[in-house]
Amino acid sequence: GIERGLRDAAMSLADYAFHVVVTDPSDAVIGELPSLARDGHTGLKVFMVAPRFDERITDYIRLLRAAAAAGMLVAVHAEDHAVVARATAALHAAGHDGVRYFPESRPAEAEDVAIRSAAQLAAKTGVSLYLVHLSSRVALAALADAKARGLRVFGETRPLYLYLTLDRFERPDAALWVGQPPLRERDDVDAMWDALRSGLLDAVGTDHYPHSRAAKLAPELAFDRVPPGVANLETLLPMLYSEGVRRARLTVERMVDVLATSPARIAGLRSKGEIAVGGDADIVIFDPEETRTIRASEMHSACDYDPYEGWLVTGWPRLTLLRGEIAYANGEIVARPGLGRLVARAARTESSS
Repeated sequence: GIERGLRDAAMSLADYAFHVVVTDPSDAVIGELPSLARDGHTGLKVFMVAPRFDERITDYIRLLRAAAAAGMLVAVHAEDHAVVARATAALHAAGHDGVRYFPESRPAEAEDVAIRSAAQLAAKTGVSLYLVHLSSRVALAALADAKARGLRVFGETRPLYLYLTLDRFERPDAALWVGQPPLRERDDVDAMWDALRSGLLDAVGTDHYPHSRAAKLAPELAFDRVPPGVANLETLLPMLYSEGVRRARLTVERMVDVLATSPARIAGLRSKGEIAVGGDADIVIFDPEETRTIRASEMHSACDYDPYEGWLVTGWPRLTLLRGEIAYANGEIVARPGLGRLVARAARTESSS
């Protein structure tokens, strides 16, 4: 719960806020939403890929209605459980347990079905939804349809789906790139860039959730037992600048929008996301010409590999300010542990965009 999150964040080097993950939409949980929102915790997260999401859809509808009434934003992992379960069972039945089959176990259809269902839930309940880490062309089409209906639905992608394709799963170390949803085809990557440029996608989020090489590459693990997630935090800005701005896929202004301004606005972080009088002075001083080769050994993460190992990038942060205080300078973290603090999130209103 929130108390555990606060304990875990006590030594944080960055400001933070919480999404409250809901796996049991019980009466007790639903009853807590107004007080959570009053305390500045206006974000929830639900997993449509969870086995019990469809089984308890009536309870989830009640949860979403209560979230809408409290002005909360609900983040959604949008993959349909039935589609994933059916594909996974078929692969296992055929003896296709290797990681190379992981993309087939979570087809783009799972995103399409889930996003269209989520849109129906938004229409029924009036809730604002934030669809996390979208990966495919069909996901983008479903998002576009939801937005065309005037629903308050926002879309995010993550770095994996901008730079890498499913050919990684042909490699012996394929498990290093397992995330949910899986990597897609080159046409999907191109579609993600188009959606960022056009404004269909609102944000790029890291979904930073790394595991060690040993944990990912354990030989006994079937494709659906590999722990999902990779390190994406420290390379977020350099990769998007190098592959986006330098290659004329995005303007620098649009890059700032999808990394800072829009995420802060959508999440209700009123003091964040822009340089303005009264804001928090969270500023990155960035050298657009510095060239680096990404090496896990030079990152500050405890993770012992990087999904972009060996990638040559142009552009690198020189200095980071947190509320005007230097937190990072010339490759070194200088912030004192505990500098980060909890940021209350504003409730959403009818006029929130």
